[in-house]
Amino acid sequence: MLDLFDANCALGMVGRPSPAGAFLSAAQLVDHQARFGVSRGLVYHTLALEEHPAVGNALLTEAIADCDTLQPSWLALPHHTGEFPAPATFVDELRSAGVRAVRIFPDHQRFLTDDWVMGDFFAALAGRVPLFWHIERLNAPTARDIHRVCCAHPTLQVVICDVDKMINRTMTPLMRQLPNLWLETGGYRTHRGIEFMATAVGHDRMVFGSKLPWQALGQPHAELAYADVSGAARRAIAADNLERLLAMAAW
Repeated sequence: MLDLFDANCALGMVGRPSPAGAFLSAAQLVDHQARFGVSRGLVYHTLALEEHPAVGNALLTEAIADCDTLQPSWLALPHHTGEFPAPATFVDELRSAGVRAVRIFPDHQRFLTDDWVMGDFFAALAGRVPLFWHIERLNAPTARDIHRVCCAHPTLQVVICDVDKMINRTMTPLMRQLPNLWLETGGYRTHRGIEFMATAVGHDRMVFGSKLPWQALGQPHAELAYADVSGAARRAIAADNLERLLAMAAW
């Protein structure tokens, strides 16, 4: 069975459970993933998204304290309202907790990624921690934001998550121009999309994700398992690329 490292999964109660349900403990999530050959997960807490990162990040640390197969990723917000630490302080907290990945949901949590809002945050992460950027749609404003941020912060590794289906005409030139841009496959539903992107751009900046618990794991698993790519490319997307990405963290 293909060994998988899930780049996009969450534990905790959700407001609108999908057919996959919700995973209230680390053990429940790990047991479910194991049915599909997922041996590790880069996880966040649902309440960091649906309530507040300050709440969910703390709950995540507690929930996975005794779980060796789940690695933490924390959500972040702009700091200007005083509800979230300043970028330098947040990076210190990441280092102290051993967290090697950060996520933002600007569409869902309603903030801009312009430099006057998030520039200091991106600069603080650059060269230190990869950023997983969750989007609702790869529309023109979002694509321009991604291009601008990756160009302005070339040492910031940016992973685009939760992509919609029709992304190839935009994502292909983005990834060709931006060597620090990565693609997570959980929402990638283009027919033979993994094969296309592996040929058009290369397989070395694609990472497998499930988007649990908001969608079932079977389809993203099948998309990769049956993609017409080499064994080396499949293994890279399944786990090796994510391992390499997390190894870039400064701690």
